[in-house]
Amino acid sequence: MEETLDGVSNVLQTTQAEKANGMAELRTQLEADLGRLRMAVSDMGALADQMLDDAVRAVTDFQPGAARKVIVADDNADAIDAQVERDAALLIALQQPVALDLRVIITALKAVNELERICDYAVDIAKIGRRIARHDLYRPLVDLPKLASAARSMLATCLRAFVSGDTRLVHDVIQSDDIVDNLYHDYRDHLITLMQQDQQVVHQAAFVLLACKYLERVGDHVVNIAEDVYYMHTGDPVPLAKKRREGQAEDVHSSM
Repeated sequence: MEETLDGVSNVLQTTQAEKANGMAELRTQLEADLGRLRMAVSDMGALADQMLDDAVRAVTDFQPGAARKVIVADDNADAIDAQVERDAALLIALQQPVALDLRVIITALKAVNELERICDYAVDIAKIGRRIARHDLYRPLVDLPKLASAARSMLATCLRAFVSGDTRLVHDVIQSDDIVDNLYHDYRDHLITLMQQDQQVVHQAAFVLLACKYLERVGDHVVNIAEDVYYMHTGDPVPLAKKRREGQAEDVHSSM
């Protein structure tokens, strides 16, 4: 009888050990898959940044090669976006992740989608460079590289927050969007004034204004990513940009 009980006990212990090993293997696989998703977001961010740099040079430096490089790179961005969607769907279906793991997957999906839109804006800016080059030499009506640098700085900070989990960086991104917005508004007003005063600059100024608007939209997409990153690391889906705008409005009213 004792031998029988010992045998049952051994079987149970073996089963539990096998189950624990199986769970450990699943966890190891999940962590590896999540790591690939994180890497895909970082790669997509680096690609978007390079595309923005090349796109602005296509406008300001009259570099047709830079424009072609941006347009070709957009295929890579689309491929990363599609791959992340497939990988995320498989992870959710097969691993049934919860809590932080699920938030990482959701954030990767949303972030890559936002980054793909940023890459599209880079393509649009590069094409503006080609259009300007067909008609005239580029004239620095506004400091387009300065606006691009501000937007790219937001993106770099956001990617650091994604990797490090430092939510202070998220707030830095939200605040930096004011810099991009203010530059865009200044440039927009300046370009409109130029077009009213000098008909010869209308063609180029109109395209440069479009490029400025695209860069301003890049900043908005980076803010969206930053809010998703904040949710990923904290579990708190707070609309940080909206709260900041509301707080600024309250400060204005209280000072009146």
